[in-house]
Amino acid sequence: MTPIRTLIVDNHPLVREGIRTMLAGADDIEVVGEASDGAEAVAWAAQHDVDVALMNLHMPNMDGIEATGRIKAQRPTMAVVVLTAYDDDARVVDAVQAGASGYLLKDASRDLLIYTIRAARSGGTLIKTSVLKEAIAGLVGTNGRWPSSPASNDCGCEKLTRRELEVLKLVAEGLTNKEVGRALAIGKDTAKKHVQSIIAKLAASDRTHAVMKAARAGLVQ
Repeated sequence: MTPIRTLIVDNHPLVREGIRTMLAGADDIEVVGEASDGAEAVAWAAQHDVDVALMNLHMPNMDGIEATGRIKAQRPTMAVVVLTAYDDDARVVDAVQAGASGYLLKDASRDLLIYTIRAARSGGTLIKTSVLKEAIAGLVGTNGRWPSSPASNDCGCEKLTRRELEVLKLVAEGLTNKEVGRALAIGKDTAKKHVQSIIAKLAASDRTHAVMKAARAGLVQ
């Protein structure tokens, strides 16, 4: 199995070294590089094959939010997991809007760190429902409607079936595949297939990215 190529982005050398040490025993994870700020991370992602970036939020030169947005713009399939010292860090919401698929506290255990990287690589979303809802709410215009953009017609939204639209709206509410299945009286596996189809049709990197694209196109609220 190909190792999960991981980039560590943090302006503190000791933090980077600590994360590298924690990941050393994971056979399926390979640390391919380190960056000391967002600008270095963007440059690294543009020149190397990276699956997951562990991104600190607060850094000089370019912070983790701007770096996340630039990386997702040039590498949509690359997952970004933001690192924060506080569970109530308001900037996590901005990072999710920029394209992050999860966030991790800096005092997380080794097992949780490894689990998060694996989940992010497979397209999982590791974001509290409250954070996801706040991130989506931030896309709402002042008139209470979702803002449209020139790119809305190119999002692939017209390819979605009626059932997929139903699933998408529930995913936007933060429901898991199991909960989506229960709400629509379908099996968990069927719900999962619908989610996978939605992600593919919208050319999204994961379910969070799909929700954000649909929100900008006015499909969910």
